[in-house]
Amino acid sequence: MKYEQRITKTDLARSTHSVIREAQRGYTVLVEHHGQPEVVIIDIVDFQLQRAAIHSFSFPQEYANDIEINEATLEPLPTDQDRFNVVIGHYLAVHISIGRSAELLGMSTPELMVRLSRSGIALRFGPESQEELDNEVEVITKSLRGK
Repeated sequence: MKYEQRITKTDLARSTHSVIREAQRGYTVLVEHHGQPEVVIIDIVDFQLQRAAIHSFSFPQEYANDIEINEATLEPLPTDQDRFNVVIGHYLAVHISIGRSAELLGMSTPELMVRLSRSGIALRFGPESQEELDNEVEVITKSLRGK
């Protein structure tokens, strides 16, 4: 499924509210002027995920060590973007699972999977070690209990 809509600047001016709603629903809204793309409007979380992936690939040394990522690690970070950078960086470095990443970012695993997929960020399927499997089971068990 392609998550893209094209509109003119005039249409954007006439229907800004609905365009923003479409972006929040996951659509990339491409704004054109005389048929030429000028600006893209995307949901803020998708934007943060994309920036985090770029940061991860630009600074792989920051994610070379498999460190414990938890709320205490993330709490002192100054911005939401820093939080996304750490979580997605360690996800892409294969240090944490998608389930744990979603939990740390405050969303469900399916939501994160959809967001990553439509942002062009690779999804890893299945645990790569017994420890990762145990962590996944723990995350799933917690979410089923509503904790």
